[in-house]
Amino acid sequence: MIKTISYLGLGTMGSGMASNLLKAGYKLTVWNRTVEKCEPFGRKGARVADTPADAIRDAELVIYSLSNDQAVEEVVFGAKGILSGINEGQIAIDMSTVLPATSLREQKAYAKHGVDFLDAPVFGSKQESADAKLWIMAAGNKAIFEKVKPILEHLGQTVHYFGKNGNAAAMKLVGNLIVALEMEALAEGLVLAQKAGLDLSTVIEVVKVADFRSPLLVSNGQNILTRDFSTSFALKLMLKDAGLIEKFAESLQSPIPALRVVEKNLESAVALGFGEENASAVIKALEKEAGVEVKTPAVSQREPATAGHL
Repeated sequence: MIKTISYLGLGTMGSGMASNLLKAGYKLTVWNRTVEKCEPFGRKGARVADTPADAIRDAELVIYSLSNDQAVEEVVFGAKGILSGINEGQIAIDMSTVLPATSLREQKAYAKHGVDFLDAPVFGSKQESADAKLWIMAAGNKAIFEKVKPILEHLGQTVHYFGKNGNAAAMKLVGNLIVALEMEALAEGLVLAQKAGLDLSTVIEVVKVADFRSPLLVSNGQNILTRDFSTSFALKLMLKDAGLIEKFAESLQSPIPALRVVEKNLESAVALGFGEENASAVIKALEKEAGVEVKTPAVSQREPATAGHL
């Protein structure tokens, strides 16, 4: 039974997962590029490591959630990276959103060290991570998956096995393609509803019950109407993922015409300065083009008269 775990990457997603591992009673070591994010874990009994190589020392299981492929390159393959210190018999899990090719490269590198590797990205955002309600996908050796599944169950509400390495990373990009298109559909629909003079609260009531409903549309729609763009999943990361999806689809010659439209709007919203806001801020690029701001009358009454200008 695994008792010692290292967790690397304490961003929006990783901090919630690492916290839940501590709550579950595992002996935890943490590392983050910005050391200040490690301090709350240190106060709760986790060991704080100086480097990725130091972090994985003596850990039976190494887990990391990093922002992009370049971060994986540095943390895994770098001079003081995971591979410089990992030993035969340890297990590594990458929970980042990366290209399947990146996962396969990791798997081959770990295999040379006698280390088993799973790619295990997640669906969900900040709140699901904190509440251990993520939806987790995993790919790699089935026996290793079964060994670590009880640990993953401390992090998510469902865990899905996808077979060979790279498949979970691929599923993550498939899912994020759907998410990106949903967010664009919501943004376009709400801007059109605003221009048409519809009561936006009633629009959301229909979104809650109609056959096209989804939790993603409802929660983000409600937040847009109150102009709440606090970050659960940053707009700049959705743009990054759109680029990954594009590369992956091109490698398979799979058409993605709708994503190209979404990517253009994401780029526009980031260029307008909204990259750090929630992905739902993609609507702000459309609002600028339409000359409107989507919000309920109650929000309009609370804000100054100039608030509608972008």
